Amino acid sequence: MHVVISCGDVNGIASDIFFKAFSSHAFHDMQCSIAINEQTAKELCEEWNIAFTNGMIHVHGHEINVIPCTHYAEHQAGIPTKDSALLAIESLQTSLNMVKSGNADAMLTLPISKSALNDHGWNYSGQTDWLKHEFPGSNPIMILFHDSMRIALSTIHIPLKEVSDALTLDRLISTIQGVHQSMIHDFGIPEPRIAILGLNPHAGEDGMLGKEEEHIIKPAIEQAKSRGIQCEGPFPADGFFSRPTWKTFDVIIAQYHDQGLIPLKLKAQGHGVNFTANLPIIRVSPDHGTAYSIAGTDAVEDNSIVAALEALRMIGTNRTKG
Repeated sequence: MHVVISCGDVNGIASDIFFKAFSSHAFHDMQCSIAINEQTAKELCEEWNIAFTNGMIHVHGHEINVIPCTHYAEHQAGIPTKDSALLAIESLQTSLNMVKSGNADAMLTLPISKSALNDHGWNYSGQTDWLKHEFPGSNPIMILFHDSMRIALSTIHIPLKEVSDALTLDRLISTIQGVHQSMIHDFGIPEPRIAILGLNPHAGEDGMLGKEEEHIIKPAIEQAKSRGIQCEGPFPADGFFSRPTWKTFDVIIAQYHDQGLIPLKLKAQGHGVNFTANLPIIRVSPDHGTAYSIAGTDAVEDNSIVAALEALRMIGTNRTKG
């Protein structure tokens, strides 16, 4: 498997987790490349005392090919700059183009600062939203997972006050179908069981605390069941994760970002993986952001990027079988 890695914001912890992961773990069954400016790469290698020759990073037995980007960014740990944002934008596009063209099998995107990129012409709420633009007509779904806990999101990076309007019957049905297919083809689960959380407290309390469950979520579940999809709900979100019931499901669909990702990140403890399902390509990323406050320090951990690289093996193998 050839994996192309976007460099993310090099002034965040992206470069830290990249070098830590490849310095201490073996991914020799993968061919890895990174889209980054060559001068930036050389300077980062010098900081890490790692060899850079002939357009390749040589670390711990890995030979990581550098896919050149034109934008140079000086490494200034913990300081978002225009140059690091422009390099991150170019690296994303370069990496995606490699996968689209068949010159790479999958992409791993290192953390970016959405606000920093937005300040310099990148008008997306996140990388999942950007991928939706890059694949017109697609419905990419964010699934974060660790071990047996898999959380899919009906809505992603939007303000909380907009969630109710964004949650439509068609959108939720499409999400359920997309998650069902991803469990089969990406995770190798032939008959997935899906739990669906309610939006409101107590899953709406029969309409007393909100109508979305009655008008949208329950009808979507019934339509999905009529199509042979095993799904149940809506479950009150507050108590769902406090009991072992969640372990009987292969995946859980949350209605908004924090509803699903707070329990996932509590369980994952920095080992989670972010996967974009429902696309013709394979894309994963660590489950965290740029963490400027600890960039360049010993506090940085590489657990999530290591888990993401290992997940690529699993998803790639399952798609090949499918």
